[in-house]
Amino acid sequence: MNKEFLWGSATAAYQCEGGWKEGGKGLSNWDVFCHSEKNSVNPVTGDVACDFYHHYEEDIRMLAEGGQNAYRFSIAWTRILPDGTGRKSQEGIDFYHRVIDTCRKYHVEPLVTLYHYDLPESIYEAGGWENRNIVEQFVEYARICFEEYGQKVNYWVTINEPNYETLCCYGFGNYPPNVKDLGRRWRAMHHMLLASARAVAVFRELKLPGMVGLVSDSYPIAVLTDNEAHRKAAHMADLFFNLCVNDVCVKGAYPQDFLDQLKKDGYDLSYMKEEDPSIFADGCVDYLGINAYNRYIAEPADGPETNLGVNNTGDGKKTKFQIGNWFSLGEDSEMEKTPWGMEINPRSIYDLLMDLKRLYPQIPVIITENGVGNYDEVVDGQIHDQYRIAYLEGYVDWIERAMEDGCTVLGYFVWSTMDVYSWINGYKKRYGLVYIDYDSDDLVRIPKDSYYWYKNKIQNRRKSFNGKIHSIY
Repeated sequence: MNKEFLWGSATAAYQCEGGWKEGGKGLSNWDVFCHSEKNSVNPVTGDVACDFYHHYEEDIRMLAEGGQNAYRFSIAWTRILPDGTGRKSQEGIDFYHRVIDTCRKYHVEPLVTLYHYDLPESIYEAGGWENRNIVEQFVEYARICFEEYGQKVNYWVTINEPNYETLCCYGFGNYPPNVKDLGRRWRAMHHMLLASARAVAVFRELKLPGMVGLVSDSYPIAVLTDNEAHRKAAHMADLFFNLCVNDVCVKGAYPQDFLDQLKKDGYDLSYMKEEDPSIFADGCVDYLGINAYNRYIAEPADGPETNLGVNNTGDGKKTKFQIGNWFSLGEDSEMEKTPWGMEINPRSIYDLLMDLKRLYPQIPVIITENGVGNYDEVVDGQIHDQYRIAYLEGYVDWIERAMEDGCTVLGYFVWSTMDVYSWINGYKKRYGLVYIDYDSDDLVRIPKDSYYWYKNKIQNRRKSFNGKIHSIY
């Protein structure tokens, strides 16, 4: 395995690949949703996106030329199994062999995610993650990927963000199936965690080299008023956003007070079966992938109502977030925010890493996503994204401080490698280190100032970061 600190950037299949009907690929739920009238906020699709499907060598070469030694990407389930199960697509399998081989050609370590939101449409129509059958369907898919690529890949992710995806699907209602029903959310998330645990067990059964983890969107929870009511709200927010996933994949069990709260709220938990605790216990991860963007400010809920809002327009409007009888989210008026309402607070990554060190001291962490989306403009052929540089600089510096204070961090991935389709937000919200000219015939790539900043940062910090991780290998 690579014993160097992983300096990389990340993408996801639907957001970057394009080629939605090429190479034997089947339809995903996002292919169908983005072509439907439900996709009404920013009605664009990922049919082409930045066309990584045809530009993958150029993109990986640019990544390597930018000093990065790692690339996180996801496999589209529908390229491997067009119908979700059964028939394999050799064209799809061969495509990812080429991507991985290209990474190796440029001395880039691939970190491969098996599932990043795009579900085969046939499985989605049968209930998706709400249907327990998906657990074994995911295991079938994972086994194929492990057997095909397992000798080439040292870092695997089973599932990306079980918490945030299900919150969008069943809380905000802005991702398919576009409903607001937290009971269905908990069911779907439970099956995601079961599928991850079963895939981890298969990985170990195959005795493959490397490490397998799960990616969790995790948040440090803060309070602006220190009293018992606010501390209780912070704990409830921690259960809701963090512990309900992280405890399961690291410790092999839900927190008991989380289960107690679900029962108190009257949720039907009949989908939790007698055998599930042993599945979780046998499928704990080797590392925890963390997608880190911001912190949350917890306040006591002001009543039993649940009111979940989200800003997908970048218009700066405030939204309310409250889970009835659990907590509500407040804001720190002194902190800078993006037009989408995300707080800019690099110190939050230090607080999060120290929380993880306290809770899970035996598990290393990889920062699998960190970045900021905003409007970028081309000026005289250049993109001067100083706001992104300041954001990333702060996060990297606080990560190093956390490592100095005993946190085991194996890598850091900027979201994203290049501009990609941003779920629901479309193409105006740009995250990339590389600008995509969507108006050009060949989707011209232009490195932003942040691309060059990151290259220099890696060069200057590589030795010091490497020295902090050698002891764990």
